[in-house]
Amino acid sequence: MTRLFIYGTLKRGQVNHHLLETATFLSEAHSAPHYRLLNLGWYPGLAKVESNGMSISGELWEVSPHRLIELDAYEGDEYERVSITLLDHAFDTATHVYLLKNPNWTQLDAGTTWHG
Repeated sequence: MTRLFIYGTLKRGQVNHHLLETATFLSEAHSAPHYRLLNLGWYPGLAKVESNGMSISGELWEVSPHRLIELDAYEGDEYERVSITLLDHAFDTATHVYLLKNPNWTQLDAGTTWHG
C-alpha cells in the first residue's frame, strides 16, 4: 500500500473522487511549506518552489499498487509522482504526491486550498 497526498479533483466531493473508490481515507493533511498551487482551469496543479512556498491543504489516502498504476496513468505525462513531507504526519513509509513537471508560473493561484 502507498500513502498518497491529494489536493485537487481527487478529493472527497470533487469530480474525480470516484478514482479513489477502493482507496482508504486516512485524514486531512497539510504539506510542508515548499509548494504552490497553480490554476490549470478546471483542475489545480502542485509545483515545488525554492522560495515563497506555502503549506497546501489536502487529504491523505492509502492506495493499492493496482490503484496507484491507474492513478499514474490518469495523471499522465504532465505530472510525476514524488515523495512529499507533510506537516502533521510522521510516517515510516513515504507519502507520495503528483507534482507538475513543467509548471507555468503565470497560472499561480494565491490560495492553499483547491475549491473546484
